[in-house]
Amino acid sequence: MPIKNNWFYESLSESASLTLKVDELLYHQKSEYQDVLVFKNNDYGNVLVLDDCFMLSDKDEHMYHKAITHYGVSNCAAHNLSVLVVGAGDGGVVRDLLTTHKDKVEKVTMVEIDQAVIDVAKKFFPKVSSHLNDPRLDLKVEDALKYIDNALDESFDLVICDSTDPVGFAAGLIEEGFYKKIKRVLKDDGIFVAQSGSKFFMNDELEAARTNLKKVFADVHTYYSPMLVYPGVIWSYTAAGVKIKNKENLDISEFLEEKSIIHA
Repeated sequence: MPIKNNWFYESLSESASLTLKVDELLYHQKSEYQDVLVFKNNDYGNVLVLDDCFMLSDKDEHMYHKAITHYGVSNCAAHNLSVLVVGAGDGGVVRDLLTTHKDKVEKVTMVEIDQAVIDVAKKFFPKVSSHLNDPRLDLKVEDALKYIDNALDESFDLVICDSTDPVGFAAGLIEEGFYKKIKRVLKDDGIFVAQSGSKFFMNDELEAARTNLKKVFADVHTYYSPMLVYPGVIWSYTAAGVKIKNKENLDISEFLEEKSIIHA
C-alpha cells in the first residue's frame, strides 16, 4: 500500500505523484475485486481510494458527479428517461440523476460489480450514497458486461459508464465490442457518456476510447471539467450517439460551490 509516513501517494508516472496526508485511517480491506481504502484528510474530508487510485473526496465529489450526469442528460432530447449506470458504486451519479435531473429522469438501473464499494460508500460517504435506496433505482450487484449482454434491445435513453480506470476487470470498457453492446441497448436517439481519464497522464487510453467509439457511433465529443484528486486536475468525459447537441464545457464557476469547502 503506497502510504509512507502517513502520506498516501498515487503514482502518475515515473516522475510525478499525487499525495494527501492520511490524518486518520478509516477503512482498508481487499474485496473480491479490488483494494478498498478510506482515510480522512483534514482539507479534503473523507477520501476513497480503489486499487491505489483516488476515486473521490468529500471536497470534490460534486465536481465529478455534476459533470458526468450533466454531459449525459443535457444531450438527451427525451423526458422520462430510462438510465443505465455502469459502476458508480459510491452512489453519486444516482444521487445527481434523481435530484438535479429529477424532472427528466424516470428510472435508473445501476449495475455495480463490487458490493464492498457500495457498503463503504454508505458508511463513510452518506451524502454521496444518499439515494441508493430510492424506489426509482433498480440496483444490481453483478458484472455489468454480463448484464448488458442479457438486456433487451433499445432499453435505455442514456447509459453512463462511471467505472474505474480501464485495467483489470474493467479493461473491456473501452473496447469496440463493448461500445457495440452499448449501442444495441440504447434507443435510436440514445446517448452514451463515460469518464475517459486525464488528457495529461492517460492520453493513450483517452484516444483509444475515442477511436473505438467513432467506429460505433456517428458523433463523439470529449468534455473537460475539474476534479481535484485526479491526475492533472482536469478530467475528461466522452459522449457518443447519433448527434451530440451540447458540446459546451460547463463553466468553471459551476464547480465552485460552498459545499465543496471543508471547514475545520
